[in-house]
Amino acid sequence: MMSSLLPPAVDRQLQSLERVDESDGDPTAALRDTVEAIWEIVERATSEPSLDSLHHGLRALFARRELVQRATCTLSAVIRRGVASGAFRPRCVPWAIERLPFAIVTGACVHWTLGLATGPSLRASAAIEMVLEVLRPRWHRNSAIAKAALLMHVHGVGANR
Repeated sequence: MMSSLLPPAVDRQLQSLERVDESDGDPTAALRDTVEAIWEIVERATSEPSLDSLHHGLRALFARRELVQRATCTLSAVIRRGVASGAFRPRCVPWAIERLPFAIVTGACVHWTLGLATGPSLRASAAIEMVLEVLRPRWHRNSAIAKAALLMHVHGVGANR
């Protein structure tokens, strides 16, 4: 295994996040905890001088890329487990597992890309709510229609008998 380009403190935080117990029974709580932890890691990373690309060039850019890649993989695993358990039912499972985590993590790091603020410009709570809206079971999205359809199904309304 290659050694990390990240500062040791940031690397330890990521390792801790990567080792989170997979048996946690609540996928939504696991998702919230993971996104919040990613935001904390990114906030810590912004205060690390060795990740300042103006002074540390390519090494800093590769370290930032490593952070994005590892955090994305970790979030992807959490979403994958939630989908497998049935807790998350996105419209497009491959997109939710492969692309959504990247979008969330890069959202936390957009300040680096655009040279904006010194920390994440989006709050973790806003990102969590957006992710849950995308991943929540389809019947939650329009619960009135779903409840009516469920009642019709349970009572056999509209069924050919």
